[in-house]
Amino acid sequence: MKAICVLSGGLDSTVASLIAKQKGYDITCLTFNYGQQALKNEISASKKIAEILGAEHKIIDLNFLSEMCELSECGLKTGDIPSISEENLDNRVVAEQTMKKVWVPARNLIMFSIASGLAEAICADYVYCGINEEEASTFPDNTMEFMDRFNKCNEYGTLNKVKLEAPLYKMNKDEIVKKGIELEQKLGLELLKYSYSCYHENPEFIHCGICESCMRRKRAFKLANTEDITTYKE
Repeated sequence: MKAICVLSGGLDSTVASLIAKQKGYDITCLTFNYGQQALKNEISASKKIAEILGAEHKIIDLNFLSEMCELSECGLKTGDIPSISEENLDNRVVAEQTMKKVWVPARNLIMFSIASGLAEAICADYVYCGINEEEASTFPDNTMEFMDRFNKCNEYGTLNKVKLEAPLYKMNKDEIVKKGIELEQKLGLELLKYSYSCYHENPEFIHCGICESCMRRKRAFKLANTEDITTYKE
């Protein structure tokens, strides 16, 4: 059995990949380069995680998406990345504003389509991703509606009807941390400590601690009542 894992090296995609491993799939991990600020850290994290999983790792360059990020003035490309307080993470109005500043045009649609094409080429039936309930509250391409419609397209767009799998879709970040730790213990692997969530490029895997992705990571470990092994600047 084969599966493609879309792996940014972040918390969600790491745990989703771990679930694919636990299910016994022969995994190929894909990391996408669209000119994001944290590219070097994401590649380092995803390479290490793929190595631990015993998976093949591929980096896909998306120069055209990088150009679209410039046109849309996406903060992940320009470096104009907003910060957010913990108390505002669940404030829909504030969180939607920060989302718009880091929105990459059609990112998941493009990445999942490429992953589906590779899956079809290697006779894999599934593409695993880190779509989850917490981010679905503000990112429309993290919702079940998006996933259901994407899978409907794949019924016509791939001969083997490749299916997008989102094993975390009912989970918030703290539940994802708990699931990751549970699977690490079950499989005898250590992955979470190598994951990288920050929107910024930082040396030695240090997280900024104030961007939305860092704030959600911080809160997740706190709510999971487990030690946060991440090093933050703030």
